[in-house]
Amino acid sequence: MDWGQSSGACDKMSVTKHVPDCSPGVFGVDTEEMKSVSVMKGESITLNPDVTEAQKYLLIQWKFRSTRIAEVNRLTQTNSTYDGPDGRFRDRLQLDQTGSLTITNTRTTDSGLYQLTVTSYMDYNSVTKHVPLCSLDVTDEVKTISVMEGDPVTLHTDANKIQTYLLIQWMFGNTRIAEVGKLTQTNSTYDGPDGRFRGRLQLDQTGSLTITNTRTTDSGLYQVTVFSRETSYMSFSVMVSGIVCPKMKFCHHLFTHKLFQVCHS
Repeated sequence: MDWGQSSGACDKMSVTKHVPDCSPGVFGVDTEEMKSVSVMKGESITLNPDVTEAQKYLLIQWKFRSTRIAEVNRLTQTNSTYDGPDGRFRDRLQLDQTGSLTITNTRTTDSGLYQLTVTSYMDYNSVTKHVPLCSLDVTDEVKTISVMEGDPVTLHTDANKIQTYLLIQWMFGNTRIAEVGKLTQTNSTYDGPDGRFRGRLQLDQTGSLTITNTRTTDSGLYQVTVFSRETSYMSFSVMVSGIVCPKMKFCHHLFTHKLFQVCHS
């Protein structure tokens, strides 16, 4: 599976997806699950179609939300990009003959859902595949929070963004750990990788997430996605500082910081 890549002046980028195993900075379309992707403002990011699909395509079309922004047409041998809503993508889209789409100099207004449509040959028939590819978040910063091992920490959502939410979802790395659904009236927490959060997560109706009895293995990148009329995101780099006490008469602090640089937010 070929995923995608990012580059730019900033060092930090976080990528989260809901399927296992990805190469750093790469994402693709061999599954119909939606991926959540975060990139620092100013970086470039490339969206790559599945190689198998691209080899036999007639038409590859990219949409941002419901607006067409790029397409490659093999029959007419055309390769086109469009400015998008309000002209926000003007001179910032690059599309090659394989259908890979690069967004340069990303802005926060680029955040949203990108969808790929591939029309290809299948037993001499034309088959169209619609893939809800990814929800992209372009962020200005990642909030850093430090906590001592054993202490609780609460990650707060933005009160202004949750007033009309439909779903609030928390991810740790590439794993969903909590969500609140307004329509389903559900409030759920999950054990996370290796069951490390079992019995230690608390989620309120505002979407704020509390981790109790923190451990050094809780260090990492957390991302909350608020689904409403406009999807919004927040990212937190949590650093849990542990205490190491050897047999000597003094203790020293061991600072643990596991920040997911590119793959896996």
